[in-house]
Amino acid sequence: MRPAFAADVTHFLTGTLYAIDLTLTFDPPQVEGRQWVRYINQEQVPLTELYLRLFPNTPAYGGQMQVTELTLNGQAVEPVTELEGSALRLPLDPPLPPGQAVTLTMAFQVTVPEETTAGYGQFSYSEGVMALPNVYPLIPVYDDEGWNVEIAPAIGDAVYSDTALYRVWVTAPARTQIATSGTCGPPRPLDGDRARWTCVSGPMRDFVVIAGPDYQVLSTQVDGVQVNSYFLPGDEAGGRQVLETAAAALRDFDRWFGPYPFAELDVVETPTTAGGIEYPGLVVIAEDLYGGSRGRFDFFRWATAHEVAHQWWYSLVGNDQVDEPWLDEALAQYSTYLFFEDVEGEEEAERIKEVYFEEPYQAVVQAGEDQPVGQPVSAFSPEGYGLIVYQKGPLFFDALRQAAGDEGFLTILRTYFRQNRYGIATPEALLAAARQVLGEEEVQALYEAWILK
Repeated sequence: MRPAFAADVTHFLTGTLYAIDLTLTFDPPQVEGRQWVRYINQEQVPLTELYLRLFPNTPAYGGQMQVTELTLNGQAVEPVTELEGSALRLPLDPPLPPGQAVTLTMAFQVTVPEETTAGYGQFSYSEGVMALPNVYPLIPVYDDEGWNVEIAPAIGDAVYSDTALYRVWVTAPARTQIATSGTCGPPRPLDGDRARWTCVSGPMRDFVVIAGPDYQVLSTQVDGVQVNSYFLPGDEAGGRQVLETAAAALRDFDRWFGPYPFAELDVVETPTTAGGIEYPGLVVIAEDLYGGSRGRFDFFRWATAHEVAHQWWYSLVGNDQVDEPWLDEALAQYSTYLFFEDVEGEEEAERIKEVYFEEPYQAVVQAGEDQPVGQPVSAFSPEGYGLIVYQKGPLFFDALRQAAGDEGFLTILRTYFRQNRYGIATPEALLAAARQVLGEEEVQALYEAWILK
């Protein structure tokens, strides 16, 4: 954590804690894991069951995870397997009262796919890079719908989780470079040309490990935050550009929205088929972008700034990415637009808005294919998801800005950030922040015009 935010960790010591021990093997690509979790019921009702999500078993991840041992408060339990093996249900008898804790211990084995077709290749071993988001059993969110355990579509983001604290040990071949959520100490040599890293997080929503033997690293400092760019051989120019863009975006967003509390931010080149993917404290950018720009503007820089924006909208301010994807994606898109406006000037920003937001959306309208932005991922085709959430969605925030003015708009976002930091935000939370600057009727009219229709 940055020194000013060290006390944030203390607050989460009474929340969910994960201690995870991972051993990576590259040939074949596998992970052996052991995990201890302390979970406290922070709901207002007793819980009669507890869930674990096994995301490697979902279609969007395309791997395999098997939990081989599982204890609850020291007693062996047999969970009920659900959702095609992607969820384990643990009945609680007696129910877990509010404020009370349970501890889970488990062992698990994971097979990492060597294909990159499923879910943008987010979970894969390809070209010497092992990308391991959510490679451990994860407790999902319990909210007014109960436990959120549905299988998410293969497009969009699959994880909906609460903020927790993580301590993770990674054992791998000694020449491996490791990038993770949180911060890792120097590797400790082990026998057999292997090494062990100890990594700790601040309050983070989930945890990712990226590992490979060939990564090179460039770093810079931004107001006490170390920004690291991990890139593959031959891509130093792209790695340097990513570092400069990420540092500049971090500086802008930190000033505009609210402080980034963590001491480190990693930007990592991977073979993902998405432009980029966000994780707490770490973002990945697609390898095929490192050769330069794409399209009518510099998509390489756009993707980098967009994923950095997710450190505010998804990581620090969480939301249901499966059922309300626009809340983080459309806002991250518009935040990226603000960044380009700052670094490229208003004239170029207006061109980007026209070409990247307005023209694609008008084409959708003219084709008779307009849809409400405020829908779950499952309501969209892959093409429609991008056009509606990423192109139409930002126009809501642009309309909100036009109504509130620049300072009023930033006041809305700062209020939204401050009131929902580390928590789970809803559309109502965003509208409540907007109502503090604009009237009820004006906010509702904009919301209905751009999000609900």
